[in-house]
Amino acid sequence: MRLLFIISFCLSWVTTQAQTVDSIDSKVGLQTIYMPQFNVQEASGSNIQAYGIRWTLSDYDSFPLEFGFQAYSGFGDVSRISLGFNLAYLLAELQNHDFKIGLGLNRIDLEDVDANRMVLGPNVGDVRFIGWGTEFKPYLEWEWTFSRFTSLFLKASYHIINGEKSVVTEVEATGDPIIRYRVSERDWSFFYSASGYDIGVGISIIF
Repeated sequence: MRLLFIISFCLSWVTTQAQTVDSIDSKVGLQTIYMPQFNVQEASGSNIQAYGIRWTLSDYDSFPLEFGFQAYSGFGDVSRISLGFNLAYLLAELQNHDFKIGLGLNRIDLEDVDANRMVLGPNVGDVRFIGWGTEFKPYLEWEWTFSRFTSLFLKASYHIINGEKSVVTEVEATGDPIIRYRVSERDWSFFYSASGYDIGVGISIIF
């Protein structure tokens, strides 16, 4: 409910500002992020480089907020894709340089983890993530608007992810020579993971 309230507030602000659309900066950006380590429970990866696209809206003359949407892919063995929105506050504005602090709220599709990939069928220790996890990303950003239509940005974020998972704790023989075991018991749990930081860089086109 809290997430829906935040979304509703942000959409209401964007709708209100649309009445003065000439003063709104709309930016579409491409970015890449580097994560030295990315861990979500049993799923882990290192030296990950993911790619993303984002769309942001702001009107700093009226209110020091920036609202946006983003999508990322390419998280190695940890995740296929992450989708969500962000809200940032303008800390300082020095000529063409903007310094912001913000929070991203995303849904992330996590990859399952097989304890033994060489064996067909389930194994004790196999992890299945239930549905999509929720990703919280506090971040700091510096953006340099070096022309009327283009800006560069540098961003540092930290990932906190929660969700549900099941872990195979017991298997039993099936008598099948190919798929020799089936799951007889699972452990279900809700988790939080402090999953690591990233450094990102990108370029935006201003409309």
